[in-house]
Amino acid sequence: MYEENKNDLIRDEVDNVSDTSSNSTIFQAGLTDKELSESVDAIIEKNPSLIPHKELIYRGAVLANDGGSVLQEHQHHYTNAEVDQLVFESKHSIRAQSWTMFLVALSACLSAVNFGHDESAVSGAQLDYIKLFHITNANIQGTVNAAPYLAAGTIGIGFAILLDKYIGRKWIIFISCIFGVGGSLWQAFSQSMGSLLAARLFLGVGMGLNSSAVPLLIAEAAPAKSRGAFLMLWQTFVAFGVMLGSVFNRAFVDVEHIGWRLMIGASFVAPILTAALVVFIPESPRYLLSIHKDELALISLIKLRNSELSGSRDFFVLYNSLKRSDEIEKIPITSQISLFFNNGRVKYAFLVSAFNMIMQQYCGVNILVGYTTTILVGSGVDPKTAIAGSIGIGGGCFLATFFSSQCIDRFGRRRMLLSTFPLLSGCLFWLGGSLYIFDDTSRLGSGLTAMYMFVIFFGLGIGPISWTYNAEVYPLNVRVLGVAIGMAINWILDFVLSMTWPKMAETMSPSGGLFFYAAFNLFAFFFTYFLVPETKELTLEELDNVFSQSPLKFAKKKALRFFKRN
Repeated sequence: MYEENKNDLIRDEVDNVSDTSSNSTIFQAGLTDKELSESVDAIIEKNPSLIPHKELIYRGAVLANDGGSVLQEHQHHYTNAEVDQLVFESKHSIRAQSWTMFLVALSACLSAVNFGHDESAVSGAQLDYIKLFHITNANIQGTVNAAPYLAAGTIGIGFAILLDKYIGRKWIIFISCIFGVGGSLWQAFSQSMGSLLAARLFLGVGMGLNSSAVPLLIAEAAPAKSRGAFLMLWQTFVAFGVMLGSVFNRAFVDVEHIGWRLMIGASFVAPILTAALVVFIPESPRYLLSIHKDELALISLIKLRNSELSGSRDFFVLYNSLKRSDEIEKIPITSQISLFFNNGRVKYAFLVSAFNMIMQQYCGVNILVGYTTTILVGSGVDPKTAIAGSIGIGGGCFLATFFSSQCIDRFGRRRMLLSTFPLLSGCLFWLGGSLYIFDDTSRLGSGLTAMYMFVIFFGLGIGPISWTYNAEVYPLNVRVLGVAIGMAINWILDFVLSMTWPKMAETMSPSGGLFFYAAFNLFAFFFTYFLVPETKELTLEELDNVFSQSPLKFAKKKALRFFKRN
């Protein structure tokens, strides 16, 4: 039944599945017993280290060949306990995951907290350090605030691409923790604007490293049915970090002289915990296959799944899918770059990835997160009330994203984007209009309500879904580069928006700037409808069929469907 649903989804998102099936990179089930045995023998022959696991791989291959179902004629291959585990797995996509998979997810959560915490902490801290260091120029204020995002989008992402070739995903996360701890403490002890700027650039390198490696590791470790929920955890705990930073801002706002240092220095705790956990998680099985460590890939999958049988099943499917698409062999970086210009499948994936990462910024969320207190103070609200009010920004987004993680693999990424973009636009128009209200109490109430509603819809839509699309749309042979490019776009735009907002608010007024970003959300709705396909419940290899079609043909199909309905 599950395989039928997946095939229906592929047909819905691809113009003509029969035209692509002959060249499909999806694992093809339905082999004869002889063909299946020969396929397993070929894997073992090419990889002698797998000889001790031959019987397990064969049983997993039988299960995969039967579409994941336990057929009566092959039931003798499995124990009763294994059959029970498979039934439980089919009914409970999250609860059926192994403790190792949850440990990977927890590591991802803690990695994200550092970024979210700093983003909101600087919102409160800047009220003091711009006075202490006499930063009066609006452009310099924006540069200091946004410095981590520039470093993340350039140096951090560049390091991630380089290091992945040698050490893989999990150790990049570990190295990022060194930058996270060092940067957080450095900026807390800064005695000049120059030192603070350097510390924030150093911190940003770590942000770039972990934001590239963490979603990549989760996407490649999680099973297709629950991949969206696990990928959502990155944005969920970015939002938790935002809330945590706002709580610390309020706790330390009355501490004289060092309050702002405590606000931005407290973010060092999360990367310490992440570093302690990440050494215990397995490496990405897809990465291990790409460097021909096949036995380690099998062991990794066994740890990541709820049984040895499930791990061997996914190993057989993954190995054959990657072999069919020639993705097991790594290709030079120059050849990878050329695919972004010459390969239709990669170009369409990049279009969807880049759009999501652009809109993650241009929806306007980081203006609210990074400048909540200054927007409210500028409209007449006292600093303490403004800082207290900003707690709800992170809290609302955290709760909404947590709820979204329960929905993404049920309702799909595309539908959730289409449902939330118009609401995001409406909230920004509402907030911009609220700043013109004369009564202080009414202005604060209306403005905060608009902000809280905005972050709730952000947490249900583009916030977490942008990370999900970016991590899953690319084929393995360009996945590291593609994810890194997407993250570079996101971080650089975060820098640009954070740096330019003080000047934009000065020249256009805060309301004019908010109306500007509201318009982008309306554009995003139509772009999503006509050009962004659904990816829920499909394996990373099955997405080759979805993105091998022309985006223009996809848009034409959606346009015909739209006008037919209307």
